Amino acid sequence: MTARSLQALYVVVKRANHLKEGLHLVLDVSHAVVEPAALEQLRECSASHHLPAAIDPLQSECQLSIVAPTEYAPAPRLRRLAAA
Repeated sequence: MTARSLQALYVVVKRANHLKEGLHLVLDVSHAVVEPAALEQLRECSASHHLPAAIDPLQSECQLSIVAPTEYAPAPRLRRLAAA
């Protein structure tokens, strides 16, 4: 999960939070490749009960739990093949 995909995820969380007050959301990213910075940001949102101000300027209460990968796996790297 990259910073860009994390932003899209936040938008979905914000919308779900808006539709149903008091909803407890669980984000299961246990089978995803998540950049350490993105995982840390998710954990911060979970601890603070707020999404980033850029996503939710009103800072509505948000109950969010994260199911994280058990190990940090490096993101797969694409290899370029040299044309002969």
